[in-house]
Amino acid sequence: MRLLVGFALLSMVTSCSMLSKADDWSDSGIPTTDQGVAVQLINTQVVEGPARIAFALIASNGTLVHDAVGKVHLFQLDANNKPTDAGEYDLRAVSVHNPSGADKAPLATMYVANVDLKRADSWGATLLVKAGGKQYSHLRTRMIVSPRDKSSVPAIGAAAPRTTQPTAQDVKDITQIDSSMPPRPELHSTTVAAAIDSKQPTVVAWATPAFCQTRFCGPVIDEVVVPLAKEYAGKANFVHIEPYRLADARQGRLIPIPEMAQWGLASEPYIFVLDAKGNVAAQFEGITAKDEVTAVLDRLLKS
Repeated sequence: MRLLVGFALLSMVTSCSMLSKADDWSDSGIPTTDQGVAVQLINTQVVEGPARIAFALIASNGTLVHDAVGKVHLFQLDANNKPTDAGEYDLRAVSVHNPSGADKAPLATMYVANVDLKRADSWGATLLVKAGGKQYSHLRTRMIVSPRDKSSVPAIGAAAPRTTQPTAQDVKDITQIDSSMPPRPELHSTTVAAAIDSKQPTVVAWATPAFCQTRFCGPVIDEVVVPLAKEYAGKANFVHIEPYRLADARQGRLIPIPEMAQWGLASEPYIFVLDAKGNVAAQFEGITAKDEVTAVLDRLLKS
């Protein structure tokens, strides 16, 4: 009997201790790593409402984890960092691959979840994943969720800027506005403003294949935008905009074009899908899977 009572007390103490640690979302209460793996939020900005949040998992040697499977558990945090359960969401691995690699091994991988953030506030995220045969349950990070009207980039449902960027017709050489190899003149045939006026869905891809700071831009253009432009020819517009002045970039200076400020962008690659009215239907920051964009286009074309 004493053994059972002792075991019960020990279990209660252990459970309370675990609960206490799980409830501690202060700076000191969030573990920096779990078994040598750290989690990093990829989004430069998270806005209330429907959102695509993305995370990277980084091993102790600095490499990215590519094989994780699991969920993300969200919590709303009050002023004292006390959490309120906000549900679990499936995580999906999204990768870009090295086109020259014989085994097509992932070049980079991030884990995305499509969530509904009910309130602009401080939020906590715990990733519950299995990778490399190990279970991870203490991969935690906080994020600040901004009000929709405070979003620096065009939020979902907001009108996209009617950008009139240079097109292939405006330059002597397509390489002045496209660093792709080979260049893709079909993605530079129209301005965003003209695409909106066409009353068709539009995909706007901000990416610089030659000067990308994340190494994601080239694969996103080659694996997502170019194939979709062929598949949806005549049904949707596809516009590629280089975020930097290419003449300066080729001299080692990354100077954003004015249109970057018009869209409020602080990172690349970034893909926006606009509906036939020119409102933002979806936005994808960082690595994007082709079928993520396909799903949005199909929904818009059926509506």
